[in-house]
Order: sequence, then structure tokens, then C-alpha cells
Amino acid sequence: TRTGALSKQPKNSQPKSSIYALQDSEILELLAALPQSTMGRRYGFAFQLMATYGLRAAELRYLQVRNQESELWLRARRHGTEHSFRSSESCKLEAVPVVNIDGIPQEWNLVARVAMGERLPPLGSDSEASQHLESYLNDRPVWREVQNKALRFGEQAMMNSFRQRYACAAHNLCDTDGSTDTQL
Repeated sequence: TRTGALSKQPKNSQPKSSIYALQDSEILELLAALPQSTMGRRYGFAFQLMATYGLRAAELRYLQVRNQESELWLRARRHGTEHSFRSSESCKLEAVPVVNIDGIPQEWNLVARVAMGERLPPLGSDSEASQHLESYLNDRPVWREVQNKALRFGEQAMMNSFRQRYACAAHNLCDTDGSTDTQL
């Protein structure tokens, strides 16, 4: 079993494919394969934010910088059908940096870039955002390789794979810091 896979199923349930957690090396390969164009840079910025902060595609539209441009926050939104996954409270985002093969965290200056108003790619409505990003990646051979790798593990690579990477990396940080889920 691959480390970080979340595929525990009750014995009597129908097996569902679980979401593949992107590896940091795969994120770096995806980013390197994007075209050096205005749109390529915009999509790259979106993927960097999603991987580093564990964001859903739709949440990219609700970023806010606070505290002398040192913190990234997710703005509160009102509830409704499109907004059902978000709290009505703003929340501070914690970065879990993507690291290269040498274990060096990537310095993408994301908070400063959001503060400067760097543009993201077209996302459409909240319900369309993930689809917009995925359709852009579907044309990339590197993304198809990641999807095929995920399928070999019985998992599915999708936009939430960036978020899954964040969750697994954060969990691993807790393990290396000596924290456990069972401590009181």
C-alpha cells in the first residue's frame, strides 16, 4: 500500500476509488511542463496555491491577505447551494510547502503574489472551477502520466489531489514532530 493513500472501506461496501495524493515531485513536474505563457503562469499560480494551502479550486476566488500582507486567509462567504462547503467564518491558511527532491521547500512567495493581485486563470463559477482547471491539465502528457500512475494504485488523480497532497504532507509533519492523534 502506498503511504498517504486514504482508501479504508468497510468490508460490505462497494469499493470506491480514492483520491490520489500528488507527490511533491509530480507537482514540480506538472509546473515545469506548463507553457511559459501568460495563461501557463496563471494556471501554475493556481496549482501552487492549491498544493501549498490545500485549497479546493473554487476557494481560489476567495483569498485575502491580512496582517501587513504576511498572512493568507480564506474570506467568509454566505451559504447557498454553491457555497455549501465553506464556512461563514474567515479562516487563516497555513502553508505546507512543496519540497524538491533535496527536501528544500519551494519559495513561491504566494502571499506576496496574492497581495499584488497576480491573476489566476479563468475559473468560472464555484461549481465549474475544478472542471476549468482539470480541462487545462488534461491536455498535458505529464498529467496523463500522473492519472495512469494513480489508476495503478486504484486511485483517481483529480483537482482534489492537490488538496490530498496537503492533507498527507500535514499529517506527515505531525508524525515527524512527535505529535500523535491519541495524545490528550
